[in-house]
Amino acid sequence: MHSYMVGSGIRFNDYMFTEPVPLNSWATPKFAGLFVILARDTNWAPKQFQPLCFGEFGNNLRGPLALDSRRLCVNTGPLFISVLAMPFSSSAQRRDARDQLVWAYNPVYQAPGMPAEHELARKLDELEKRHAEQSSQFQLLMANMNRFFEPQPVPPRRSIGFLPDTADSTAC
Repeated sequence: MHSYMVGSGIRFNDYMFTEPVPLNSWATPKFAGLFVILARDTNWAPKQFQPLCFGEFGNNLRGPLALDSRRLCVNTGPLFISVLAMPFSSSAQRRDARDQLVWAYNPVYQAPGMPAEHELARKLDELEKRHAEQSSQFQLLMANMNRFFEPQPVPPRRSIGFLPDTADSTAC
C-alpha cells in the first residue's frame, strides 16, 4: 500500500498555500509568490479561514500589503496570512494565478478585475511604449512623404523633329 505525504497548509483551487500564520508576525519572503490574507470563519471548511484578499509579492514589488491592508476592516478579528511560493515565475504568471483565485473565491475586500497600483503603472508604461513606437513610425512616414515633393532628376531626352545626319554629310 502506498502512503502519500501531503504537506500541511491550506488549498485554494489547485494551489497549496502554507499553513496560516498571524499577519502581524509575517515578514515578506525573499522569493516571489502569492499571499492570501485570512480571517477565522466557522462557516469555511475544511480549515476555518475565509480569504479576505489575494496578492502577489516579489520581483521588486514595494510593500505588497500596503494597498490591501488599507482596505481591511478593523473588526474582522485577528488576521492571518498564507503564502504560495512561486520562485521562478514571472509577474504575469503570478498576476494570472491571483486573478483566478480572486474570480473563484470572490474575497470580501477585493473585487474581481480590480487592478492594483503596480498593474496600472505597468499598463501606463505599455501605453507610453506604444505611443513612442507610433510616433517614430509617423515621423518615418512624414520623412518618406517629403521625398515625393523633392525635384526628381530628369534623364536626357532625344530631340524632336528631323535632323540632318551629320555623319553622312562630312564623308563626301
